[in-house]
Amino acid sequence: SLSTKCLLVDARPLINAAANHAHGAGFEGAHYQNCQIKFFGIPNIHVTKESHRKLRALLQLGPEERDRTHWLTSLEATQWLEYLRLILLAAVFCVDKVENCQESVLSHCSDGWDRTAQIVALAELMLDPYYRTLKGFAVLIEKEWISFGHKFNDRCGHLAANPESTERCPVFAQFVECVWLITQQFPCAFEFKERLLVTLIDAVYS
Repeated sequence: SLSTKCLLVDARPLINAAANHAHGAGFEGAHYQNCQIKFFGIPNIHVTKESHRKLRALLQLGPEERDRTHWLTSLEATQWLEYLRLILLAAVFCVDKVENCQESVLSHCSDGWDRTAQIVALAELMLDPYYRTLKGFAVLIEKEWISFGHKFNDRCGHLAANPESTERCPVFAQFVECVWLITQQFPCAFEFKERLLVTLIDAVYS
């Protein structure tokens, strides 16, 4: 048996993990002993997509409509910033465990190609200055997003006949926005600036 506990970072809300387990899907805590699980409550693609829809609608309001709207309250109601906070919180938790506690961390969600990619890529970005260089950032995206199977085609909806496809969700855009937030806080730690991130999103959706 293991002498120390294995730390599992589960991106999902606990209730979602339990529901997945009830349907026969993965839930490590139910099968392995000596595991400490930390749930971060990051919503699935359907909730995230609805949040993004509300955000887009709010940003498309004209100046007169914005004046008549409690804009900051409406922004908070979209939950978009809250979901970014949860993603960053999970990444910082992983960084703390690896850097300060010298612990190994296993991160996952339902499938491993959406929220997992967000958390792990952000944690690596914070831990290793190589990933904050131009070349390193490209390697990070290739490694954690492309090689690990993020469904860019489905999530971006490039070939979807219906623009409101249930598989469409701005997961990668969320990651890029989290990176932008970190660059705003630590601008001197990066070899690139906002222009690269905007160009990257343009390329993803062009």
